[in-house]
Amino acid sequence: MNDAINITATPKQAMESALHILRSGNTPFFIGGVGIGKSSIVREMVDVLADGLSVVRDVINPSKKQFGFIDLRLSLLESIDLGGIPIPEQVGDHWIQRRAFLGNLPTGGVGLLFLDEFQQAHPSVQTICSQLVYERRIGEYQLPRGWCIVCASNRASDRAGAHRMTSNNRSRVWEMTVKSSADDFLQYGSANGFHPDVLAYISYRQDALNQFDPKIDAPQTTPRGWEFISDVLNTDPPKELYNLLFAGFIGAEQAIEFSTFLSLKDDVPDLKAILTGKKVDVPDKAGLCYATICAILSVMKDAKDSVIHDWFSNALAYIERMPTPEFGILFVRQIANARAEVKESDSFIKFKVANQDLEI
Repeated sequence: MNDAINITATPKQAMESALHILRSGNTPFFIGGVGIGKSSIVREMVDVLADGLSVVRDVINPSKKQFGFIDLRLSLLESIDLGGIPIPEQVGDHWIQRRAFLGNLPTGGVGLLFLDEFQQAHPSVQTICSQLVYERRIGEYQLPRGWCIVCASNRASDRAGAHRMTSNNRSRVWEMTVKSSADDFLQYGSANGFHPDVLAYISYRQDALNQFDPKIDAPQTTPRGWEFISDVLNTDPPKELYNLLFAGFIGAEQAIEFSTFLSLKDDVPDLKAILTGKKVDVPDKAGLCYATICAILSVMKDAKDSVIHDWFSNALAYIERMPTPEFGILFVRQIANARAEVKESDSFIKFKVANQDLEI
């Protein structure tokens, strides 16, 4: 018998497909490696499903103006946490057993219940969740009609404590293996304010986004690790600590390469000349082009309102002289996120028309 073909999807593809699965009344189950963004997919889905409602976390009965989001890490739970505490109750001359639930499951309103780390959970917890996923109930408990369920887990091969999915659970969900995508990471990072140095480096070295190997017992690059590094860079650490700070998230080898990339910013052209529209030679090496964009973004983020439009037009004209269109796309996405007012400029409108498929 031939091995089953494993179909994979990028985070964006997985999210768009999962929304249709939910609308059909079924349950998406995201499978994927460590730190590739499965939880981020679900958070984006919540924003879409809320459709203007105020998203509230850990609220079991949201109001009509709210959309609930409950994130349950199943690996931290025991069966009693979901199945409830058995209690006796006298009915006439007879005693019956009921269950007192712990108040962590939805009771009304609308929302999304996220069952994360599904395969890391104890088998007894998985059994309870299996009924919840398939029948929308646990014993006497019934999931409100306005709530949907999404599941996620690492694979058994990821060395994350996950077990193989049982056949009965697999038959009750829509299973999709999620793979990392540099394009999706860059788009998500631009929309969520990731540090421009991280986004520029991943644009330059897309292969560095995710190099996780479960056989290696040391930090490795994952999308989650790069997001953590973005957070660290936002604290403006001294350069002499770069290798130490980065290695704890992405390993020593990538920390050195990323630090080396950041050092290129010392060799960028005259930024003042670029921003004021003077003639400046364009770097001929890709790494220095990306580093130049980083430097321009750093300056423009804090620019005065009186100059931001002129600086944007001049910087864009300069960057569009670089070897490939990707440089301009990277710059426009990031500066539009940092300084939304540039979207009002003629240069931005012309760029958007020329790149109609670009999401900004």
